[in-house]
Amino acid sequence: MKAIKILNTIAIGTPIILLLMDSIIRDEGFAAYALFSTMFTGFVQVMLGLSLLRKFPENIHYQIYIVAVVSFFVLWFIVHSFDFYDFGYFLLFIPPSLAVYLSVLIYSRPNNELSQHKNS
Repeated sequence: MKAIKILNTIAIGTPIILLLMDSIIRDEGFAAYALFSTMFTGFVQVMLGLSLLRKFPENIHYQIYIVAVVSFFVLWFIVHSFDFYDFGYFLLFIPPSLAVYLSVLIYSRPNNELSQHKNS
């Protein structure tokens, strides 16, 4: 679990650090890299969520997370397929909310929990 926590910290921290670097070092384009790195963050978090759901399939919180991720992409597809761009701005708040939700789930578990869990 410690490795999962470290990986999640790197994934969450990368865009934040790049954005802070952009505010300190002007006109170097770090804000664009920060926005680009959020895709890396999303990918890592979805992979971590799937991994944790595989290890703990009975945990309702991981199930909720995966359903929310799938729902986000379905809504995104609907908004862009049917030109509902006026209503699509609420989608901007979903990925950060999912990142916070999964991070709370990850950091609330003890480090040794995965090593003691037996797969059936």
